[in-house]
Amino acid sequence: MRRGKTRTIVRMALSSTELQLNRIAQNLVPVKEGIEWFVALAQEEQRSVLSALAYITSQSHPLASEVEPAIAEAGLKPTFTPCVMVLKAPRPEKGCQRLPGLPPDEWVKSFRLMIALFALADRRRRETSCRNGCTHDWHNLPKNNSH
Repeated sequence: MRRGKTRTIVRMALSSTELQLNRIAQNLVPVKEGIEWFVALAQEEQRSVLSALAYITSQSHPLASEVEPAIAEAGLKPTFTPCVMVLKAPRPEKGCQRLPGLPPDEWVKSFRLMIALFALADRRRRETSCRNGCTHDWHNLPKNNSH
C-alpha cells in the first residue's frame, strides 16, 4: 500500500455567474467582454453579480500588497471610491464586501477592481497551493469561451 499525502477532492457546483466570473478572472473570457456582460445586466442582476464577486474574491484570500497592482490592472485611479474603500479596509476582502452597497454609478469600477484583485489572488494561489495540480473545479475550467 502506497503511503503519502492524500488529496481532498473539492467539488462544488458553480453557478453560471461564478463560472463566468472565474472565466473572466482566468482570461478565458477577455476582461473587456466581461465588463460588457456586466454592464448589459439589469441593475438587480448587477448587484447580485457584485455580491457573488465579493464572495469569491474573499475566498481567494487577496493580500493587501495585491490591491495597488489590481487597481493599476483595472485601469482605475486609486482615488476612486471603490479603490479607497478596499485600500483603507483592514483586509482587502472586508473592503470588497462593502462594494455592492455603493450607488449603482460606482458598480462598474467596483466590478473592474474586484475582477482584477480576484485574478491576482487566484493566480497566486494557483501558482502556490495548486502548482502541482488540484481538484478545484474553478481551477480546471474548460478552455472554451461558451457562456
